[in-house]
Amino acid sequence: MSDAVDPDHFAEEWATDQEILDRMLDGGDRPHVVREIDVQFVGELAKLSRFKDAASEWGFRSAQVERYEDGWQIELQIHSDTQKDSMRKLTRKYIEIEQEFGIDHDGWGCFSCNENGPISDENPA
Repeated sequence: MSDAVDPDHFAEEWATDQEILDRMLDGGDRPHVVREIDVQFVGELAKLSRFKDAASEWGFRSAQVERYEDGWQIELQIHSDTQKDSMRKLTRKYIEIEQEFGIDHDGWGCFSCNENGPISDENPA
């Protein structure tokens, strides 16, 4: 696991992630609530497969490689809260993964949650 992350690349990715987190907050998200976060990477099949074999070492509990558009994608899950410190660490982690495995981060997503679970019509914010 690499310690050298390009600060400009981190700043760019973190700015995007902060926008998403701010929209979640505006929608009633409670950042301290732990939930499943899906993280995607795209790249060559061999490189994604190599990462799949190491995914648990990076804190991911499941991984699936599948055909995606005109290439390959891996989707992984990790349990975390969405507090800024936790998400900054996730941002750094996916940049380190990009560097170590030669694959590209393709986004993350999760449900906005409150103490009762995902926010929905049955569980409003």
